[in-house]
Amino acid sequence: MKKNLLSVFTLFIVSFASAQATSTYVDDAPYNYEEVEVRPEFPGGNSALMAFIGKNYKMPEYEGNGGTLKVAFIIEIDGTITNIKVVKDLGDGTGAEAKRVISLFPRWSSGENRGVKVRVLYELPIKIAG
Repeated sequence: MKKNLLSVFTLFIVSFASAQATSTYVDDAPYNYEEVEVRPEFPGGNSALMAFIGKNYKMPEYEGNGGTLKVAFIIEIDGTITNIKVVKDLGDGTGAEAKRVISLFPRWSSGENRGVKVRVLYELPIKIAG
């Protein structure tokens, strides 16, 4: 009797653990920008994006020779920007300033794949003159 009860209890725990793993799985990992059928877009297009950065980026006391910093972020299905991360920093506050400016972005148009709005990972290079 104890052996049967132990077997039923073990089976219950295994099936409960399996149900937990599948019920909490959510496929919300972002697509890469190049992979989506309809790419998200800054309001007004790429030229408006560059103008926005040029207007809002305040150059910190930068001692370097210039270069390109890269910032990655996710464009959510509602067009908001989340998870801003500096991928390549030039130092002296250049990356932190880029994060600040990106946090000011208005909503983008959504990315789509197979007719469904999806989250999209976008990597933005920003050139800094030395």
